[in-house]
This record gives sequence, structure tokens and C-alpha cells, in this order.
Amino acid sequence: MKKLIASIITIFIVANATAQIKFNLIVSAQPPAQLSEWSNRREVLTVVVTALGVPPGFQYKIKTEIKTLDGTVIGSADLARTPIFTPNSTGTDILTANDVMPLEFMLFTGKYKTSLERTGKLPADNYTICVQPVRPVDFGPAGEVQCKNFYLATTQLPILMKPYNEEILDAKKAQTAIIFRWTPVVPTQPSPVKYRIQVFEVLPTQSPVQALRSNQPLLDKEILAATQYIWQPQLTFMPYDNETKKLPTFIWTIQSLDKDNKPVTQTDGNGEGRSEPIIFFINPDKDRKPKKEN
Repeated sequence: MKKLIASIITIFIVANATAQIKFNLIVSAQPPAQLSEWSNRREVLTVVVTALGVPPGFQYKIKTEIKTLDGTVIGSADLARTPIFTPNSTGTDILTANDVMPLEFMLFTGKYKTSLERTGKLPADNYTICVQPVRPVDFGPAGEVQCKNFYLATTQLPILMKPYNEEILDAKKAQTAIIFRWTPVVPTQPSPVKYRIQVFEVLPTQSPVQALRSNQPLLDKEILAATQYIWQPQLTFMPYDNETKKLPTFIWTIQSLDKDNKPVTQTDGNGEGRSEPIIFFINPDKDRKPKKEN
């Protein structure tokens, strides 16, 4: 009887040791920079799981690592906390990023951890993601490692095109309409970008930066997925200031927001996803020339 039990245990151990889970890893070459956007989107990350010679009740975990191209591991799954999977012994399973790379169980290091905590993104760079099935108890291999490279692109905020920096607009035309144009966020985002355009008047005693930080905007408008807006201000613009020798001055900027009204990207400055602001002038007298800011 003891020999029979020992034989059964031996057969079970051998069966589990020789059981193989085959992964076929498919990763978008340029996925969204926001890792939470990977979620259940199959076009971003998919693992096709095939069970080979797997006994009933066999289970596995997924060992996931994200590396730089030189092989340095910058993020890895906490295998003590990741979920356990039971393979489909009669066919294949399809897993997504939520299964393979659950962010709540991923441990990142150094500047990569800081970037994720601050922005939800890894720094723009080339990376490798590797996945491998492992046994739940000792985390020994239950299949081969699969790796794929991917690239996280730098997000380019809009560039303000019109009015261009220090452009002088005719007052009569400006009272009727001012056309604002800018470039879109690059690369294309997973959901349409909401562009918030703001225009501030710069008072004669202020610098443009002071006006941007402290004044109430004359225009504060959100435009979905468009890169042009026509403003009909219907304002009476102040005349040329003989004391300061300045034309009426305005500063404008674009803030780029995602579907959750969060900044599309964090900047090194205010972290609000704002484009570099520029100024323009309204000229009641075409013969007047603006005084340049120092």
C-alpha cells in the first residue's frame, strides 16, 4: 500500500514537473504611455495560453518583468500577491494586461516608481516586457519565458500657432473675431483630447507671467478634439498707454485634458499639461509699435 501511495505521489510530481504552459505574448509596439490604459485592451497586450500535458487541478502564476533594453529590471510582479490561474485543458485562454501586469501587484524601482506615482506613466524610452508561467508554491518555471519590446513615446503638448508670439492684431477685426490655432497632442491619445483655451489680459503694471497666474481669464473654453477656436470677444480694448508705452497685451495658453479631465502629460513646470504660453497685442492705432517685454 505504501509503495502504491509513493508511486502515485511520484507520478503526480513528475506530471507537474513536466506539465508545460505555453505563452504566446502579443504587445503593441507603441502602447499608451498611461499604464492604466492598458487594462483589458487586447490590442495593447494579449497572452494566448495553451496547456500541454497539464494534469487536472494544475495551477500557475505569471512572472512578469519590465526591463530597459540593457536588461535592467525596473518593474516586476510581486508573486506572493499575484492571482493564481487554472488553465483550460481542452483549449486556449486569452489573458490581457489586467491578468498579466496587474498594477496593484507590480513593484517598480527608482525614477520609474517616482514617474508612475506622479504621472501614471513610465519615462519615454524603449522597454522589454517578459512573462513566464511559474508554479504557485515555489515559483519554479512551468513554461518558457516570452519577451517583447515596446516603446513609450514622449507626449508633445500643443504648439500655439495663431496668434503667433507678439503678433499685433487690428482692434476692429479683433472685436469681431480672433482665430486661435494650435497643433494636436502627439502621439494620438487613446481617447479624444479636450483642449482648454484660456486668454488673460496683461495689465500695464504686470508681466505676462503675473497675468497668467493671478488674473481671471477673459476666455476659458473647452474644445473637444479640435485644434481651432474662433473667439468673438465683443470687448472694448483699452487704448495705447502713453505712460507705459504699451499696447493692450494678452497672453494665451492651451491645457490638454484626457477623458477624466486630468492633464494629458505632466510637465517639468506646473504639472498641469499646459502649453508654453505666448502673448499678442491689440493695436487701436496701426502706427503704434508695441514695447517689447524684457
